Amino acid sequence: MDRNSEETLDVLPEGGAPGSQSIRELRARLGMTQEEFAHAIAVTVSTVNRWENGHANPSKLAWRAIQGLARKRGTTVGGKARE
Repeated sequence: MDRNSEETLDVLPEGGAPGSQSIRELRARLGMTQEEFAHAIAVTVSTVNRWENGHANPSKLAWRAIQGLARKRGTTVGGKARE
C-alpha cells in the first residue's frame, strides 16, 4: 500500500471506502439538495454529482468536510445516528 492510500484510510467511513450510494444516502438523510450539500462542504455541485454517480471519489480533504458535516448534523457517513 502506498503512502497516499494509507493517509486516506484514516478519514474514510467505517468499513473502508464507501460506494457512491453512501454519499447520496447521507445527503438524503440530511434532507439536502446537491447544491446545499456542495455549498456546506465547499465543493461544486458537479463534484457532488460525479461522486454520487461513481465517476470520481472524494479527496481526503473532502472526506473530512463530509464527515464534519455529518457529525454536526448528528449522523455518520455510514448511516448510524450519533448518541
